[in-house]
Amino acid sequence: MRDSDRANDEASELTRRRFIQFSGLAGTSVLAGVGILSGAEHALASPSSGLAKGPDPKECGSPQSHDSLWRLSQKCHSTNTCWQNHADYVVMGGTKSKKKYVNFILVPTQRISGIECSWICGSSAPNYWSAADYYATKPPTVVPAPVGLGINSKQARGFNQLHIHMARARLEAQHDLAAQDNLAARTVAHWADSRVSIRGLSQNLGIIPHTYRVLVWKGFHHDNLFAMLRDMLRRSLGHGGTTAKAQARMQYQTLIVIPRAAGGYYIINSEKGLKDLSNPQLSGTDTCDPLLLMHP
Repeated sequence: MRDSDRANDEASELTRRRFIQFSGLAGTSVLAGVGILSGAEHALASPSSGLAKGPDPKECGSPQSHDSLWRLSQKCHSTNTCWQNHADYVVMGGTKSKKKYVNFILVPTQRISGIECSWICGSSAPNYWSAADYYATKPPTVVPAPVGLGINSKQARGFNQLHIHMARARLEAQHDLAAQDNLAARTVAHWADSRVSIRGLSQNLGIIPHTYRVLVWKGFHHDNLFAMLRDMLRRSLGHGGTTAKAQARMQYQTLIVIPRAAGGYYIINSEKGLKDLSNPQLSGTDTCDPLLLMHP
């Protein structure tokens, strides 16, 4: 199941639940007092300079868009009724689950259609991944450990407003990553060549593996994972690869972050056309959904 039917769920969540009043200004004051993960203070501090020069509407979507997630996020942001409110992003309820999986989504307050918007790779963009990692363990938006983060490709998503899923990583995925830790790249330069088979949930086929590129990374509170992904794609194109060509491929990518038991994180990427010569029967995927516990 993709995230295509979530607009009604979100509308229901906004009217059904009693939300915590949590302003960006008050939130940063609290954070400064309790001490937080290294680098997160900077990511969650004052509003980004990107607010002065935001995404190009021609590329990233018009603020007058009728996209339901964009409208709902703007509404709860303006009324301070999202689960979490910050100048640069809000946190909203994720997919409802009969199995009581707890998940949320972090949504930028800027109009950003999705992963294909080049502005998110620039220095003006807030560190949305660091914010999602922080708020996934910040009451009341607490996701059971180990927390996985993910974003879908343009083709696999149901909303045209960027959102990062915050949900528990699947047991199968954690096991496969740990068992094949030696296959993961340790540098962005080698990330393009890595291939790891990771099992996840297919709504039609059950638990099956897909092919992923995996990078072991110490942390990302000071790194732009979108920019890293685009650089990896440029390298994957080989001789003649350019940033412009890599940017054109961003729309087909899924990007996932899962904690590594030995320390740091697995930065995981795939796309439908991704192949592994040693496992030619396996295909890639353009959605983060298989590796995260989000669905009924």
